[in-house]
Amino acid sequence: MSRTNTYIITNDGERVDFTLDVSDRKRWALAAQEGRLIVRVSRGYNAARVREFIESNLGWIHSAIDRTAEKSGLPQKYEDGEVIRLLGERLTVSFVNSDRYFKPEISEGKLLVSVCPQSDKAYAAGEIGRFIFSLAEKEVRESMDRLTKITGLVPKKVTLKSMTASWGRCSSDGNISINYKVVTYSKRHIDYVCIHELAHLKYMNHSGEFWALVEKYCPDWREIRKSMR
Repeated sequence: MSRTNTYIITNDGERVDFTLDVSDRKRWALAAQEGRLIVRVSRGYNAARVREFIESNLGWIHSAIDRTAEKSGLPQKYEDGEVIRLLGERLTVSFVNSDRYFKPEISEGKLLVSVCPQSDKAYAAGEIGRFIFSLAEKEVRESMDRLTKITGLVPKKVTLKSMTASWGRCSSDGNISINYKVVTYSKRHIDYVCIHELAHLKYMNHSGEFWALVEKYCPDWREIRKSMR
């Protein structure tokens, strides 16, 4: 299987960015994850057919991308005025033209980002991306420090990563990985993800004993889990 980030320009002049996922499959498929289009094709695909496949499904693509982008809460365009979600709160990205640099900061419902006339989209994306990851790291560390003291469950190492299929992982040797994107949800949600992975230090499964341990420290885990699907 191979994945490549690429794009096409439609007959109407619209640019459609997507990830081309090539594997041993018979049927082609489209998917949207966190505001990005995934085009799944079989080996030996024809580029012209890929283009036709995308153009014939543009209505669905626009709807699915908008829906998953809004659900993810993450920035998609890295533009002034874009609405994102951090710690469960909606924030409007606001570029501030300033002669003096400052790190991005949250203030009165806005994520303020320092820019100058020479700043481009890549610069803004870098600033916003680093801020979001740092905020995630801070919140997860605080949650883990507090919860390890309460539960007595202590991982060997905690690492933040970008994941597409899970909010966290616990390895058999006691290392925990947390999806940094959990920072788009509230602190209550972050606590649940941390408790879930800490519980795996004792039970490396999803048995009744595992869920009983999760519920001991997070009684409303069902409601939280459902809201994150």
